[in-house]
Amino acid sequence: MDDRSDARLAHIFDDVVASLRQVIRERRVTHEEYRRAVEFLCGVAESGEVPLLMDVFLEATVVDNADKAGTELSVEGPYYLGDAPVLGAPYVLPQRSEEPGEILMLSGTVRSTDGAALGGAGVDIWQSDARGAYSHFNYPEPRYNLRGRLSTDTQGRFEVRTVIPSPYEIPKQGPTGSLLNMMGRHAFRPAHIHTRLTAPGYESLTTQLYFAGDPWLESDVVGAVKHSLVIAPVRHDDPADLRRRGLARPYYSATYDFALRPTQR
Repeated sequence: MDDRSDARLAHIFDDVVASLRQVIRERRVTHEEYRRAVEFLCGVAESGEVPLLMDVFLEATVVDNADKAGTELSVEGPYYLGDAPVLGAPYVLPQRSEEPGEILMLSGTVRSTDGAALGGAGVDIWQSDARGAYSHFNYPEPRYNLRGRLSTDTQGRFEVRTVIPSPYEIPKQGPTGSLLNMMGRHAFRPAHIHTRLTAPGYESLTTQLYFAGDPWLESDVVGAVKHSLVIAPVRHDDPADLRRRGLARPYYSATYDFALRPTQR
């Protein structure tokens, strides 16, 4: 092995190959089955589904390797846009004029793992709509619908108005969906809101918030649900409260407090 070699890559690759060879021996995989597997992988590449296949079967396991201090991480998924608009207070995620779904007021605090409030922390939020569709990916315009970046106040607090998202199926028309079908597995993800939090001197945190009572919590197709990330929205319909908030219909509220790990020095 010369100086240009990557020893860690070599060890990991050797372990992957050894594990696959062990499965082939134990399951007595035939040459016909092997050729079908090669054809499947070629189809995955041709369809552009390599990221989808990896996200479904492996990303959650990679995320679980992270330090367990602070808020638990979850998968980023394929629907992130890094240039979402910076919002001004009071925070409202961009929405269409007749955005479907129940109103949700999501609030919380961002602190360090030692409890110190992180004022000015960045909170990047993106989600599907009430029909399970993501802007830019599932519908082209508006590109940044239900996407935005905001900052916590001096006490690390934030509140943003959005809508309650819906569960949805991952793309299942291609080889990844065919594989899930052959394995007898569904393609649903439970409803969730994505967040990415940043603060100087702290590790960035990418995670998802899930909703209590969702029928897919225990069988998420990507296996990313963690019970510490489940929220339970509360319905509000008091007329005085609605007037104060300028709302014409009831809304739901939910709170979640995040804890960031200091950057390792």
